[in-house]
Amino acid sequence: MSPLPYPVTRILLPYDGSPGARQALEVAARLSLAGGEAVSGLTLLMVVGGSYVARHVQNVDLRVARLTQEPDWQRLRQRHLEEEVYPVLEEGRKWLRSQGVAAPIELEVAEGRVGDEIVARAHKGAFSHIIMGRRGLSPLKALLLGSVTRRVLSLAEKLTVVVAPLAEGPAPPAGLFPVLVPLDGSEASLAALRQAAGLVAACRPPAPALVLLHVVDVALLGAGESPPETWDLWKEQGERVLQQGRHLLAAAGLEEMAAELLLLGDPGDTIARTAEDQGCPLIYMGSRGLSGLAKLLLGSVTSRVVHLATRSATAVVYP
Repeated sequence: MSPLPYPVTRILLPYDGSPGARQALEVAARLSLAGGEAVSGLTLLMVVGGSYVARHVQNVDLRVARLTQEPDWQRLRQRHLEEEVYPVLEEGRKWLRSQGVAAPIELEVAEGRVGDEIVARAHKGAFSHIIMGRRGLSPLKALLLGSVTRRVLSLAEKLTVVVAPLAEGPAPPAGLFPVLVPLDGSEASLAALRQAAGLVAACRPPAPALVLLHVVDVALLGAGESPPETWDLWKEQGERVLQQGRHLLAAAGLEEMAAELLLLGDPGDTIARTAEDQGCPLIYMGSRGLSGLAKLLLGSVTSRVVHLATRSATAVVYP
């Protein structure tokens, strides 16, 4: 039996006090409590930089490059941090402690373009996971997925980005299980399964704790006009993909913990709908799969699921 390590070791939490950021805190608390000592720390990060300068530069005549070096500006900035930034971060830390999170929690402020700074900090600090809300305190509140979250998803490499459920609307399912894992045979989807299996190995929840899903794209069947033998070929391929996942779980002694689904439909829509139907609080999936869009950093199916599965947290794994 090949043991699987708990996948969440260090968590970076972009936090601005918005409802979406609070949803991310909830997901982070669940993953931290489930991992126990395997989680070595969490960092609550707020990026100020450009947005703060933009709010104040209209009141001065100096160029921004010189302005940031002026003593008066430095005092103004420090006051902003002490009165508006650190209290928000401290609020987040206190909430995590109130939920029983025992791992060290650090507070950090950075400057620059928000999405870029989040990813840079994640790589520099060797974080395993970024957990963030769908949208924050920005002019793009009308969008389900804010510009910062989209930017992080487009830049991330060799880590996992978890997008929390939507703050508004019906409450998301509680807990972490069952975890939905869409599989297509790609290394990215298998990496996602390994992480989901690591959660199960640590927590040992009641079975089925994992739902393995393969979706045969209806577009491949010519909208139902193909002969039955074409469907049989795609079905056989889907069964092989699910068997690959089953073998991975069997090697870790977790084969009995999973249910399997082989469905026909639009992959993104079907994955999101299955998460809803199965009551899955968490979806673990690869950043891109075996598609004609593999050249993109974020595959079209993954992107669609992140947008549609608003009641589930979606963990996008970048192997």
